[in-house]
Amino acid sequence: MEVHHPHHPTHKKKWSEYIIEFVMLFTAVTLGFFAENIREHLAENEKKQELMKIVSLDLQRDLKQLEFHQNDYAVKFKTCDSLINILDVNPKDINANTYYNLLCIHLGYWNFNPNDKSRSDADSKGYFRNAENAELAYYISKYNFFLMDYKTIEDEATRNRFKLQEEMPYMTEEKYYDKVALVDFDKIPKSAGIKPIDKEAAKRVKYIALNWKHLYHGFQFDIDSLGFYANKAIKLIDKEYK
Repeated sequence: MEVHHPHHPTHKKKWSEYIIEFVMLFTAVTLGFFAENIREHLAENEKKQELMKIVSLDLQRDLKQLEFHQNDYAVKFKTCDSLINILDVNPKDINANTYYNLLCIHLGYWNFNPNDKSRSDADSKGYFRNAENAELAYYISKYNFFLMDYKTIEDEATRNRFKLQEEMPYMTEEKYYDKVALVDFDKIPKSAGIKPIDKEAAKRVKYIALNWKHLYHGFQFDIDSLGFYANKAIKLIDKEYK
């Protein structure tokens, strides 16, 4: 026996219903798109804020390191004249310990190692190249300018140091120069009398010492400039990105 199922008439949608469904779907997609953009924008702002705080901390670390270098250069600058003058003294009257200490001051060195990764990261993201951060970008660009100049002077100082090292065979005794390299001055006599200094070598070392004085003036100027622009940048970052 055949079973007959009743036919239910299908509802024919009106155009208005299609339009409403389309509008609802479009609205949902659009709102989702905007919500995702807002979420990404907030996440990007949070990342930017954290990175800028690191930039501030790295600048502070740079300034702390530069403070050490400034003190070291101040000592070196003051002893340039002492080194020049002692070369005119009769070798028999020169205190050996003092002499080798003076040489060590100008042979020893520490290079400045800036904490620049955070600044490079921020620059690669364009944080220092838009109108929103124009003032900060200016401070960072000036800081980088004087940092580059500082490194140029540092390279020249290295060359000057090599020149001084080349004169050591003509101005020192091997047994004492070895103690300079080890910073073991207790084994260098504190009595008067050193090996006669080669006159031509002494003349060259005087010019090297004079070059040091010019370099130390340059270091001081750059350190002051770096400190000025770093502090400006730090203050602005701490204000804008609390």
